[in-house]
Amino acid sequence: MSYKNIIDLHTHTDSSFDGHHSAIFMCETAQLKGLRAIAFTDHIEIDTYYERGFDLTARDSYLHAANARSAFNGKLIVSAGIELGEPTYDTATAEALLSKFNYDIVIGSIHNLRGMPDFCDLDYVNEHTDTRALLDTYFEEVLALAKWGNFDTLAHLTYPLRYIAGEQKINVDMKQYSDIVDSILRALAENGKALEINTSGLRQPLGVTMPDESTVKRFRELGGEFVTVGSDAHKAEHLGAGIEEGIGIAKRCGFNCISLFKGRTATPVPIE
Repeated sequence: MSYKNIIDLHTHTDSSFDGHHSAIFMCETAQLKGLRAIAFTDHIEIDTYYERGFDLTARDSYLHAANARSAFNGKLIVSAGIELGEPTYDTATAEALLSKFNYDIVIGSIHNLRGMPDFCDLDYVNEHTDTRALLDTYFEEVLALAKWGNFDTLAHLTYPLRYIAGEQKINVDMKQYSDIVDSILRALAENGKALEINTSGLRQPLGVTMPDESTVKRFRELGGEFVTVGSDAHKAEHLGAGIEEGIGIAKRCGFNCISLFKGRTATPVPIE
């Protein structure tokens, strides 16, 4: 099955510290691939906002997105967005940033625990690493983020599994986290927020979306109304990767539309 409305709402340009290509080149590639819309959501990590120069990244990313939107007007829908990492670790800084720019979409995410490196940099095979404790704290931080709610879609729920289960092949029984995951999903639904179906796991050792289909279905059961789909592309070659599969998941879970955001307002795009 193929879908016409290929909308990729989680991508990174070379404004991100781990991005590879310019906004213009990303748009050129998106157009060649037949995408209808793309959102640039470069990394802005609030817990190291000034230390790592994310204040400058935010400005550059927004300007590049605006230039790309102008250049591709009438050819491709280009949204100016942000992946706001760890905003609940310093809400004052996060809210000040959000007041500076007229974003179309704000993605909320947790990449690391307080005072710790990104989950991608942790050593999970070390005998002193308590994976259960890390995940307990991760889900608690995500719940705090969901309750805070000053974002539009929650990025890659189960993000640590990309490294724990995917790369390190450590078995994680997600049933032991079902209660807190339900609390996160309820908070999103009650706050009118979207859940992202992040398709990057499909092209990585994890092999499933983040979150997986069962969690997307549970979100719908708990009253969730909005879902977004994003490739989390950091290279042009990954633009749109897995989006059709993500849309299929949304449809099987009871969603008739995916969401496109403009001015931080969700616009339903029917699943055809």
